[in-house]
Amino acid sequence: MSQDLPDLSTPYHLPANLVEDFHQNGVVYLPGVLSADEVKVYCAVIDKVVHERTKHDTRTLVEKSPYEQALTQCGHLWSEFADAERFTRSLRLGEIARELFQADKIRLWHDQALYKQPGGRGTDPHIDMAYWPMLDRIAGTIWVALEPVTLTMGSMQFIPGSHRIDWDIDDFTIREDTHLLEAIPAEFRRKPIAFDLEPGDATFHHGMTIHYTGPNHSDNVRKGMTVIYFPDGVRYNAQSPMADHHCAAGTPHGEPIRTEKNPIIA
Repeated sequence: MSQDLPDLSTPYHLPANLVEDFHQNGVVYLPGVLSADEVKVYCAVIDKVVHERTKHDTRTLVEKSPYEQALTQCGHLWSEFADAERFTRSLRLGEIARELFQADKIRLWHDQALYKQPGGRGTDPHIDMAYWPMLDRIAGTIWVALEPVTLTMGSMQFIPGSHRIDWDIDDFTIREDTHLLEAIPAEFRRKPIAFDLEPGDATFHHGMTIHYTGPNHSDNVRKGMTVIYFPDGVRYNAQSPMADHHCAAGTPHGEPIRTEKNPIIA
């Protein structure tokens, strides 16, 4: 691991009202999580590892599948690239998750670099938790902007309060139904919210919060780096359609997820 990388151990000041906002809305905006110098260094790191993961793919955007047209997605970077591990396992980001969930300890699920290319299509409305085999619906994602991100570029849009809907997330249609917004119960229907992000700004959203993006209409790559966390004690759902997720491999049904892929972060 490079010794000159910022270790991101100094705390981020999380205003007390943001904890309540998160529990009410399922998403919060976090300005300046990384300093200008820190984001410059880590943008270079993530650019490098994304290049390593994708350099053999010579297809044009139109030659890719609809899903690939929406995102260049590179996950589980921390276990392969030491410099990315410094970011993913940082105490600063982990403490944000721990405080928002008001948990004793926070564990890692996995990381993902999410790059939306110029001309990239939008991402359909979805619920992240539908992809994670967890009995306890308590997990969330920090999304850190590595470059300026605007609605024109396809910034994320969230339905506030939708994390409180009692969905059957084992229903396949929750993952694949592009009409998810129309299925929202009337009492939870809200206008979507979105945030323009400067480099180093972030959002944190609950795994049950409905979100989506529009296309990237700009000439720039929309660059984001994410880390997904869950409170220590969240149990594995071996009966989930997503039970083969390797982040929980070997965990018995109903037992806490605590594999070597899920280190305590904070």
